[in-house]
Amino acid sequence: AGAALSRAWREHEVRKVYRALGAGVPQWDTLDLRTPIGPVPHPRLGSVFAASAEGKASRSVATVRERREDCTLFDVEIHTGRPHQIRIHLAAAGHPLVGDPLYGVGGRPLPDLPGLPGDLGYLLHAWTLHFRHPVTGREVRVEAPPPPDLH
Repeated sequence: AGAALSRAWREHEVRKVYRALGAGVPQWDTLDLRTPIGPVPHPRLGSVFAASAEGKASRSVATVRERREDCTLFDVEIHTGRPHQIRIHLAAAGHPLVGDPLYGVGGRPLPDLPGLPGDLGYLLHAWTLHFRHPVTGREVRVEAPPPPDLH
C-alpha cells in the first residue's frame, strides 16, 4: 500500500486542493497559473524561491470561491510541488495572500527587508486530498476543515 501511494504522489495522481485568502478581487473566476518558480535574490538569506523566468515549470489552478470587499477566498489545486507554489502563483496573478510577509504582487520577495520563508501571518490551508485507495481502487477524499477565516 505504501509503495502504491508513493507512486501515486510521484505520478501526480493525488489531487491536492488548498484554501487561500488573497488580497484584492479578480475579474476572473478560474485561472490556470504557470509562472516558473526558482531561486531569486533575498537581502537576508541570499536567495529564496519566487517567480523567476529561469525557474522550473509549475502549475496551479485557482478558482474563486467567494469575493469579499477587498479580498478573495480561493480554492487552489496544485499540479506540481514547488516550494511556496501557491503563495508565489497567487502573488504573481496580482493577489498575494493576505498578511504574507514574504511575497508581493508579481510573486517576488517584498522590497525593504521581506519576511523569511517560514514566517506566518497569511491564510493558507491544506483542505482536501483525493486519491485512489491502493487496495480497493475506490476514490478516497480526506478533508481538513478550514479555520473560520477561510470558510
